[in-house]
Amino acid sequence: MSDEKRMDTALLAENDENTAAEENTLVMKLDKPFTFEGQTYTEVDLSGLEDTTAADLQAVGRFVTKKNPAANPATVEMTLEYAQFMAARVAHLPLEFFERLPAKEAIKLKGIVVGFLYGGAGDN
Repeated sequence: MSDEKRMDTALLAENDENTAAEENTLVMKLDKPFTFEGQTYTEVDLSGLEDTTAADLQAVGRFVTKKNPAANPATVEMTLEYAQFMAARVAHLPLEFFERLPAKEAIKLKGIVVGFLYGGAGDN
C-alpha cells in the first residue's frame, strides 16, 4: 500500500471517529440508573436536537416564558427549564422525567442543551 493510500485510510478512520464522538455528545449518560414510571434509564438520547426547527425553539421559549414570566427573554435559552422542555421534546419523554432528574444530571442536561444551541462542547 502506498504512503498516500495509508494517509487517506488514516484520515477516513479519524473522520469516522470524530463523527462518532460528535454523535455521542448528544447521548447523556446518567451517572446512576434513573427509574421513571417503572422503567430504568442509564442514558437519554438527545440526538433529536439536531432536527429541531425555529418553530421548536419558539415553542420552548413561549413555554418557559409562560411558566416563568420574570424570565429574561434574552437568556431564556440558558435556563434549566428551557433545557428540560427541549429535552422532553426531542427525547419523546414526559417533561416530568427531566424535572425529576437528580440535580447533578439536570446540570449535565443543561450543559448539553446550551452547548448544542451555542456551539459548545456541551460539557459545562
